[in-house]
Amino acid sequence: MNHGHLKNPKTVAFFETATVCIIYIVLSNLAVAKDIFGATQWFSGFSQIESNIAGGFTTGAITQIILIIVLISIPIFPDVRKAISTLIQPATSKGWRIALIILLIEVIVLYLGWIKDLDKLYDTSSFGISMSIVPSFDGLTQEIIFRGYLILRLARSGISAPWQIIISGILFAAIHIPYMAVPNQDFSLIVGASLIPLAGTFSLGAAWAFAFQQSGYKLMPVVASHILVIAIVQPWLALAYAIT
Repeated sequence: MNHGHLKNPKTVAFFETATVCIIYIVLSNLAVAKDIFGATQWFSGFSQIESNIAGGFTTGAITQIILIIVLISIPIFPDVRKAISTLIQPATSKGWRIALIILLIEVIVLYLGWIKDLDKLYDTSSFGISMSIVPSFDGLTQEIIFRGYLILRLARSGISAPWQIIISGILFAAIHIPYMAVPNQDFSLIVGASLIPLAGTFSLGAAWAFAFQQSGYKLMPVVASHILVIAIVQPWLALAYAIT
């Protein structure tokens, strides 16, 4: 049997990044499902639904930070450390413009497509504020993994820029699968509640991947864009998720 293709740098890079991202996704979601830190109890002043949501996002944020720290400490993943180092390096103005455009488009689309109760747009309750702040850490950790590490590793192996974007979008969408509602009804409802949001998440991840490339492979523009998307729309997405 010819094992030469397994030694191809592009093949190795693809399987490495896919494996790291899948482990990252699985462990993050398992931690949330098991409530391993008991974070739901930290929000005892909320309703049961709100405390479950806030606890879940808190658990996810903590777990992903821990996973980043673990990856930093493993010598065979230098691209994680390189990705983090780009946070303090100047990005191109083009990259910042693209990241800003992505932010504006995402907020408009989510408001028009998901936010039905306009009174919730200015929710300053403790739950609303918590859902703006706690999940914002995902904007840092997920960009380090799904844009920084993944794309830098693929680029180092010679995988083309378009494929970097596609792979980044697919794996970024995968971490959001547990958030997709799948009603036990007709196919049109399944498409509307799960497949369309999943396609949207892929598109968002791919757009941030493009912005990262256009930023000179510097992370700060996409991190800022991601954090602001979460801070602006997360409370109402969390509410919609709870209702479904």
